[in-house]
Amino acid sequence: MTAARDWEEFRVERVSVEGGALTVRVGGSGPPVALLHGFPQHSLMWRTVAPVLAERFTVIAPDQRGMGTSVLPDVRFTKTDMARDLAVVLDALGHERAHVVGYDLGAGVAVAFAREYPHRVERLGVMEFVAAGFGLEEAMAPRKGWNVESNWHFSVLAAPDVAAWLFRGRERELLDWFFGHESHQGATAVSSGDLDTYARLLSRPGALRAGAQYYASIFQDGEDNASLRARPLAMPVLAVGGASHAGPLLAGLWGPVATMLETAVIPAAGHWLCDENPAATAEALLKFLRSEGGLRAHRP
Repeated sequence: MTAARDWEEFRVERVSVEGGALTVRVGGSGPPVALLHGFPQHSLMWRTVAPVLAERFTVIAPDQRGMGTSVLPDVRFTKTDMARDLAVVLDALGHERAHVVGYDLGAGVAVAFAREYPHRVERLGVMEFVAAGFGLEEAMAPRKGWNVESNWHFSVLAAPDVAAWLFRGRERELLDWFFGHESHQGATAVSSGDLDTYARLLSRPGALRAGAQYYASIFQDGEDNASLRARPLAMPVLAVGGASHAGPLLAGLWGPVATMLETAVIPAAGHWLCDENPAATAEALLKFLRSEGGLRAHRP
């Protein structure tokens, strides 16, 4: 049975949260693990990795605010608000504690959840990201060479109205750029079918502006994370990055945030780990989530 078919067999839940409802895919059995997507994706990004994890875990993959088929909020929101959504989702599904894995801006939500609800997090995975307040703001500026540290789109998308004016009706072109930028091969990293789905759902009225809120909240997210400087996250943390993107930087990016840190560098992958090398990505997550301990304390 293919990974895509397994993903299609995940059941779909609708969970009410403040201001609307989230679509949540659930599959597998065992300890719960929540998978949080970034922008411009939604839960579909996990379709090759989630079925592998579901062989040993109950996988919970929400379409977060404004993305996929979830609510399109017309108010500003932060990663702390999105972390509250995850708490509601876990409550609705009957889980007090869970492993939490966040990718890209979803890692910002995962950090906020671990910061606000540390008693509810067994292990935390952060993929292809740096936490707000620990370098993300500096990474938003363009730099010569347009490399991993040059992110002009962060600043553009941080103004949701401007993002909507610029890209409304051009969502497919925006996604073509996104999935080619920061990829290992320098070409579109996702399949044409997935790209079609992302473009269709990002073209919903209000979706582009809602997704831009993920960027607009970054400076507030940094302020919310200030407490982590004095009290880093205490649960085991795995930082994952592509060899052609954030992989070489992981220890420096996440050392100040976590007291127990492991890193995993995914070969033959840039930013789009689950599309470029899903097998190695799933293996790294499984190894970490199944670990019984033994992580060494890490201090910057």
